[in-house]
Amino acid sequence: MNILETTTAANTLTSYLAVRDIPVLTSTALQIKYGIAAVDVLILFGGSIPFGCDVAAQAYQKSLVKKLLLVGGIGHTTHLLQQTFAARFPAMMTKGRAEADIMADYLSHNYGIHDCLIENKSTNCGNNVTYALAKLREYSCHKPKTILIMQDASMQKRMDATFKKVLPPETVTLINYAPYLPEITVHAGKPVFRQIYWGLWDIKYYITLLMGEISRLRDDKNGYGPKGKNFLVHIDLPNTVEKAFQVLQQSNWGSVRIADEHYRS
Repeated sequence: MNILETTTAANTLTSYLAVRDIPVLTSTALQIKYGIAAVDVLILFGGSIPFGCDVAAQAYQKSLVKKLLLVGGIGHTTHLLQQTFAARFPAMMTKGRAEADIMADYLSHNYGIHDCLIENKSTNCGNNVTYALAKLREYSCHKPKTILIMQDASMQKRMDATFKKVLPPETVTLINYAPYLPEITVHAGKPVFRQIYWGLWDIKYYITLLMGEISRLRDDKNGYGPKGKNFLVHIDLPNTVEKAFQVLQQSNWGSVRIADEHYRS
């Protein structure tokens, strides 16, 4: 398996999983596709790297979103988020804290955004969604007409499919915007990210995340679709995606991430 083929396979999975329903997050793009200048609620999930906080904050400051909801308790990647914030902000309290609380502190300190809604109990993709919608109801924002969701690039597709399982499309317009698109290239014979985003995973771990998502999106007895755990709507994986998965499976770049039962609910 040559390095170019493996790199191409990883980028194929990223292109499929890191869903963006609009090419750029601007009022013009929202107006062209959805006929709106701003979305009612932007939900940022803690599974994303810290760079996602910057994208969400800038959207809020540009009045592209009317309300920010931060979602994330303590899950399988929380310790990495804690470490990343602590490394840049040693005085920030991160140990033992939920993702949403850490992100709220960062947005308050760096951007002067103090009015985020916070959901800090969810531990996995499924209750990320149900708890987020419950939080909107709690704050009397339970009937937004438009919701924009941001998740880690590897998980954006699954988050979309989870929302569509519990949120009928006639009730709200759901807009995906993966906050970053990590493209892998080859430099000096080694795979590297073309652009470095703050908090970005190392390549092997990122590819492990990509491969784990494909396994979860399959609608079979082992997947998360209706024929499996029934967490998601049915998804037909393109042949190009399945072939890319097989290439990565035969490489030594990563492995399929097994779900951690500690964070099941």
